[in-house]
Amino acid sequence: MTSTRLPKTITAGALLATPIPPVKWIIPGLLPAGLAIFAGPSKAGKSWLTLWLCLQISQGKSVWGREIEPRTVLYFSLEDTLGRLQERLYQLVDAEEDPERLILQTESHGIGQGLEEQIVSFIHTYPDISLIVIDTLQKVRKSDQNGSMYANDYRDIGALKELADKYGICILLVHHLRKQSSSDPYDQISGSTGIMGVADTTWLMHR
Repeated sequence: MTSTRLPKTITAGALLATPIPPVKWIIPGLLPAGLAIFAGPSKAGKSWLTLWLCLQISQGKSVWGREIEPRTVLYFSLEDTLGRLQERLYQLVDAEEDPERLILQTESHGIGQGLEEQIVSFIHTYPDISLIVIDTLQKVRKSDQNGSMYANDYRDIGALKELADKYGICILLVHHLRKQSSSDPYDQISGSTGIMGVADTTWLMHR
């Protein structure tokens, strides 16, 4: 009986001898490259905080005492209009600032319906992009009655994680919490445990 080594397999010894690039941090010690979830209650200020983070990162300004390297940021603000975004920017941006590295988008395709190609097109247009925010996750998901909730969550989130890993960027998904309380805060994330299972980083916001 002969055996064939599967693709991408490696011996433990070879792996120990292989230089691995260090973790790429978007916010040092807090937000690495990969797939991240930012979940919070409805109307708790998630979008305000997210827009502020995008501005800080795009301008290379510190975030909670952490120094940031300025990089291009793409913010899919899918529950807002350009007028509402402008109003928020007026309150967050000083008159002398020109946050040209922050790209705003209020429309998108869905996961598996063109969103992945849309993201790749942005990456090719802005090679220094480091963060893509999708606000909110539910806006890019289609209703799928086939299969279990876990399988559907894992498939959808996994498709975005694959892009984040391939291009070495962070994709941050803004999401909602359930209204029911739980002894484990992470159990309050809307959806199945498939979302947490895929994510590299999870932030929770509480009032």
